[in-house]
Amino acid sequence: MTEPQVWVLIGTFAAAVLGGITFSTNLIMGSLTKVITANTDRLEARIDSLRAETMAESRVTRLELNAKIDSVEAGLNAKIDSVESRLRGDLARIDADVSALTKRVWTDPPAI
Repeated sequence: MTEPQVWVLIGTFAAAVLGGITFSTNLIMGSLTKVITANTDRLEARIDSLRAETMAESRVTRLELNAKIDSVEAGLNAKIDSVESRLRGDLARIDADVSALTKRVWTDPPAI
């Protein structure tokens, strides 16, 4: 163990082992980095496509909802208009009746 050749062989072997471990570690880290980057990019693409799909569906849903609201509003306006015209007719008849009663009371007082 005192021979210089033995220590040279031990140092060479240790350097070779450490160099191999370093090289392997760098290869593994590079591969892992590439895999993680690829998976991250795929995940981002999926998220972007889901975001676009969700926004498109929400636009369609909003348009459908607006169409339904417009149809309900049109129906309600039609019903309100019919009720209003009936009330105008009823008020016109009541006005005519009140006018006739007023005319009768003021022009022909009742005999007591």
